[in-house]
Amino acid sequence: MSEHHEQLERRYERLLALFPAAHRREYEDEMMGVLLAGAAPQQRYPGLGETANLIRCAVWLRVGGRGAGSADRYWASAAAVFGLVVCLMMLTYRLGIMGAEVLGGWRIDGRLLIVPGQWWLAMAGWTVAVAFAFTRFRLVAAAGAWVAALSEVAVEIIGYPSWPSHLVEVWWMLVLSVGAAFALTVRGRTRPQGALGVRRTVVMSSAFAVLAVLPAVDASLAVVTRYGDGGFSIGALGGYNAPGWLGGHHVSGVITLVPGLICALVILYCLLRAEAPVRRRLVAMFAPALALNLVVPPVFNGFLVSTQRFNPPVLLVPGQWVFLIVFPLVLFAVGALLVVRGERHAHLIELGRAAEREARLKQAATPS
Repeated sequence: MSEHHEQLERRYERLLALFPAAHRREYEDEMMGVLLAGAAPQQRYPGLGETANLIRCAVWLRVGGRGAGSADRYWASAAAVFGLVVCLMMLTYRLGIMGAEVLGGWRIDGRLLIVPGQWWLAMAGWTVAVAFAFTRFRLVAAAGAWVAALSEVAVEIIGYPSWPSHLVEVWWMLVLSVGAAFALTVRGRTRPQGALGVRRTVVMSSAFAVLAVLPAVDASLAVVTRYGDGGFSIGALGGYNAPGWLGGHHVSGVITLVPGLICALVILYCLLRAEAPVRRRLVAMFAPALALNLVVPPVFNGFLVSTQRFNPPVLLVPGQWVFLIVFPLVLFAVGALLVVRGERHAHLIELGRAAEREARLKQAATPS
């Protein structure tokens, strides 16, 4: 065997290692034979096309296709739950803003605001994704999620030259959106109610529905005080100032805060009641966006403060783009690796304990 042939075989072995162990045991020799038979005489590296195809097939098998082991099917369950939860979050966010803006504008000057067209496209996509996430029509759900996610991204990219700080502030939401679309694409035949249970899935979805209408209720009950000089002040019931759009003003009252907190706790409880392996994978999936939400404000504080002081605004430099793109990918990879290694370590410990128990039983059964 030539040196080129050995190098190529080792590189193919690395790619085949991405496949589930059960699949490799049955098909690895056959797959290796086919790959080597189709290689050129002096070829040392796998082709780009066959590398992409092998990675795609490995991902498909690991998230619930044929040949996936039990641990790999947990990823499919987590992907189904993650995709549904994020789509519900984004739909709730958009519906809440639209309700508060429309009713808030009507309370202030008696006119209904025209909702931007890009909002309708995003809401339609998230609605389709949510509706079909409960079914086996995963391609329809994935298509809706991709339409909505790419619409959200396109709106931010178009507005980036004039408002770059906003792109940075909502970057974590864009990461969640694209992640949800990808999760619904690769979830296979798994449905979220299979991982959470039908009752908890219904309760969680109902909590999101309540969250979607709370801003509109706050807007309809807000107090508008008008002055003789044409000015006005506006305050939500309860008088609390908190994030939440109401006719262009950041006000939110007890109607949003108290029931909203209760609904958030209900959603968290439903997710925590999932199986431990699914729960660990959900943490790995949500970690990149949550970390971005916490890390970006202090890391990009100088940029966020200074960019709008210039005309035209200061834009992101390549290093900042690399951080925004690479950081969530690396964090997810590290989280997934920790999940796999932790479960493998726990499995080995359980095997050791089982062997010890068996040895003690044999020793006890042996006549003295």
